[in-house]
Amino acid sequence: MEETNKISPLDVHKHLPKTNCGECKTATCMGFAIKILSRSANLNECAHLKKAKHIQNNIILKELLAPILNAKETKLVIHKKLCNGCGNCVINCPPNLACSIEASGGKGPTTQDVVLKMTDGIVIDNNLHSCRRFEEDESDAESEACRLCIDACPLRAIEFI
Repeated sequence: MEETNKISPLDVHKHLPKTNCGECKTATCMGFAIKILSRSANLNECAHLKKAKHIQNNIILKELLAPILNAKETKLVIHKKLCNGCGNCVINCPPNLACSIEASGGKGPTTQDVVLKMTDGIVIDNNLHSCRRFEEDESDAESEACRLCIDACPLRAIEFI
């Protein structure tokens, strides 16, 4: 599996029209690629990608960027096809443990306050506002974002982009 955080602006740029027209409110297509990866721009802002000449590139970009564009506010991506339902992420999540004693016993949390929970044998996000990633102070360069759910997953079905 290719990690989404390894998608570079060049990967995006090679599928853009490269007209540097500025219609997307960005001076260059490379600048637009950077904005797309930072989620401060949307592919729909490029009028050229809607034209028949560039429709194939639009499709490629949507597939390439799907994990980024579908990520939650915490930039959480759950690859449901990779999840085997082991529940390691659920029982290793500190906010889950704090709100549910069942999680600490390995049975998984049962309250609605949990960040992650298992449904139909697949992990789903439930209450992302309880995730430690919302508490991270981006100005503190030395603090490392919580990644216990990622580290607990043997199949790399969870990632933060």
